[in-house]
Amino acid sequence: MFERFVRASRRAITGAQEEARTLGAERVEPEHLLLALAGGCGDPAARAIGEAGLGRDAIAEAIEQDLVAALEIVGVPASVLASVPARPGAEPPRLSLAARGALERALREALRRGDRRIATEHVLLGVLRPPAATVARVLARLEVDPERLAALVQLESAAAARRCA
Repeated sequence: MFERFVRASRRAITGAQEEARTLGAERVEPEHLLLALAGGCGDPAARAIGEAGLGRDAIAEAIEQDLVAALEIVGVPASVLASVPARPGAEPPRLSLAARGALERALREALRRGDRRIATEHVLLGVLRPPAATVARVLARLEVDPERLAALVQLESAAAARRCA
């Protein structure tokens, strides 16, 4: 399946692996994909995320706040986050089932639209439809409706297609 991903989408996946490693996560989750897509440069997904008023730093902060809230629910102090080291090593974190599901939905979205390649907009739509629990909470925390973001990425994708035609 990965041969269908365009360069920017592959960068988003490796970026998500780096985000997960930096955050000390053992697996790449959909929120890491969202974070990496937000850090993109000029592609439809990055433009849609920016158009929604989101930035990489705001998303990263909302992910951390979500983690802190989850820890507090189970009685673990947030201070333990300071002691979680970045994951060193040559092995990049593997994709979780939820992240793999998001990428499979990206493939289905590309096929549904008649696109041969999987671009960043397909990856973002895969992350958003339906959003994983953490992604849904992060977007709610940032007051962004996942369907509005999906509509924005579709508009950006159409605009990019017109520019290339």
